[in-house]
Parts: sequence; structure tokens; C-alpha cells
Amino acid sequence: MTAHEVESPTVAPGGETVGPVVGQFTWDTVADVWWWSDGLYQLYGYQPAAVAPTLELFLRHKDPADQAQIDLVFSRCAQEGGPFSCHHRIIDARGTRKTVVAIGFGHRNPADTNTDVMQGFLVEVGSGERAEAEEGLQAVLRSRASIEQVKGALMLTHGVTPDGAFHLLRGYSQVYNKKLAAIVAGALAAFHARPPANAVSRSELDRILWDAAQS
Repeated sequence: MTAHEVESPTVAPGGETVGPVVGQFTWDTVADVWWWSDGLYQLYGYQPAAVAPTLELFLRHKDPADQAQIDLVFSRCAQEGGPFSCHHRIIDARGTRKTVVAIGFGHRNPADTNTDVMQGFLVEVGSGERAEAEEGLQAVLRSRASIEQVKGALMLTHGVTPDGAFHLLRGYSQVYNKKLAAIVAGALAAFHARPPANAVSRSELDRILWDAAQS
């Protein structure tokens, strides 16, 4: 599987897709050239290749209330590279509001002077309240079920529902062609190696999951 390919969602006998749509993107920041997967066109409410992907179009569909947050994440990635994530809302071409999480990585040039390629994916998730996510986190961290612990960390950092957290993990698995169990095992190993009293920040979790997906 190449960087521009993603595993198709499971198809039920009736022809309906099962699970969330994963929309991928690649942005060559030097040439200012974008690539969108069919899934990303679908998330934004377009037929595949119906419009030319650009930064302006990518940002046009973001909820204006979340624009400052998105600008901050993209600016940091452009300056520093590395993994990033952003929980935000979008408004597709049909006017439908969706809550998504963008996950990605900024690749630096050989001289490490700028980020020349940004690659990532978007997954639609539930818009769970952070208080509910906190309660869910405390419950799952008492559980020995490994995937529930990783889901709990995603729930807390992104404020998503348990289903939304699982959809994000599936996105990592599909986009990076890594078995879900292997990603979870790698993330848990990193959790156990860190000071247990310290809360996991979003940037730290981004790095943990990126490393687990690439190892």
C-alpha cells in the first residue's frame, strides 16, 4: 500500500459501507500542490475529482469558529514538522456539519529548514463532551483491556466518544497499513515507559501513535 492508498471500508452484504470514511490528503508545500483521496472528497461533500484540491478549498470548509485552532496547528507543523492532530468541525458542500479529527505528519527537507510535505487523514468522529470523555477515561484506565486504554487517551485529548476514538485508531491502521493490535501494543509500551503521574498531552499522544504506526 502506497502513501496515496487507503484500505477501503468494509462493505456489508447490502452494499453499504461499514465504519467511518477515512479521507487522506498530501500537500507539497513547496510546489503548493494538493492530493485528496476519494474519501476526503466524500467527507467534504464532493464527487471524487469534481473540484481541484487547494489550501483555500481545504480551509473553506472548516467551521469559522475553529479556524484559529486549525491555523495554529498548521503553522506549528510548517515551522517544526512532525506529527500533528486537530479536533474540529467542518461544513461540507451540502451544508452538513461534521465533527472530524485531522491526523498527520509534516516531513522536513534534508536541510531541516522547512516542512516541504504535509500528509494526513481526516476521520469523522462523535462530538462527545470533554466531561464525558474524562469520565470514560477514568473508567477504561482501570480496565486491563489494552485497546480501551488507548481509546481512553484519545477520548481525553480530543474530547471524542468511545466510538470516535476507535474510528481514529482504525484510521491509523488503514492509512499506515499497520495492524490495529500492533499500534495498540506500541502505544501501550510507550505509556508504560513514561512517568505515570504525568497527564498525556495531545502532542505527546500524536508522537506515540505515529511512532507505533511506523515501527
